Amino acid sequence: MSDVANAVIPNSIDFFFDYARLAVAAFLCLGGFLTGLKLSEPNFFTKHSVQQVIWQKYLRLVIPYLGAIALAIAASFVASRLMQHHSIYAMPDVPQLLSHLFFLQNILGYESLSAGLWYVAIDFQLFAFCALVVFLVEKLSPASWSYRSTRLISLTIFSGLTIASVMFFNLYDLFDIWFFYFFAAYGLGLLAACLAKNQAHRVLILSVVAVTIFSLYYQEFRERLLIALLMAFLLFSSYQSGWSQSKLWNNPLKKIGEMSYSIFLVHFPVSLVISGIWVKLYPSDPWMNVLGMGLSALLSLLLAIPFYRFIEKN
Repeated sequence: MSDVANAVIPNSIDFFFDYARLAVAAFLCLGGFLTGLKLSEPNFFTKHSVQQVIWQKYLRLVIPYLGAIALAIAASFVASRLMQHHSIYAMPDVPQLLSHLFFLQNILGYESLSAGLWYVAIDFQLFAFCALVVFLVEKLSPASWSYRSTRLISLTIFSGLTIASVMFFNLYDLFDIWFFYFFAAYGLGLLAACLAKNQAHRVLILSVVAVTIFSLYYQEFRERLLIALLMAFLLFSSYQSGWSQSKLWNNPLKKIGEMSYSIFLVHFPVSLVISGIWVKLYPSDPWMNVLGMGLSALLSLLLAIPFYRFIEKN
């Protein structure tokens, strides 16, 4: 639909094509911030099992993720009867399905069964790595060491990996199936949370920020990294000021925010089916394809409501 609609709204389509993907950096930074808040609790793994924490994260992601894969397979089947397009996936075999079940599809070289599933896999890799680092530091450190000491070791590891990602891994797309490519954005969010919770070791964290700015200026300017840096600053500031608890957020957008994962998962299958119908009905009418894009977005929001209530929340 966007190809046909491009005739009448080229600037809008070009803008979203070029810049909408920058939202990924904001999401990664926010994910790191939430992980940092969770893992910053003193002696976290004396109160929680690392297996249970990672398993809970896996279930939180995988149940709606599998629901979205089922939707995408059905949508591809329907769309394949209506049009030919590179975004329509072939029916998967068992190894491909198993690779998705364990978030390994990109690493093993299988075609993804829906748009955006790579992000879910990376999010799980990032969280599991951070949880394991904190657990191993707490587990292997002498019992006489204070929380401040173990926290410094964890922060040093996270800071080192963030710098390595900023200055090396994040510069090369061949690493983008692994968590360390994205640790530049995720690590900035995680360190911002650690600083917001306890400003001890702030020199270490501010040094990471300085290195990030240096890399942007002297190595390669990356808009996505700048977005992550600004997002980390915003999250830190809002947490410190209590702005995130403001009544300002008690509005209908809050509900949409709560359903964001469901919206993210269902939007592609919906778009695929609507695109197939529109190819049959309005193959060359640009304004009707603009309408179709809007309808697709609206139906994605509507489908996300039962998906969130009966799949994601259960």
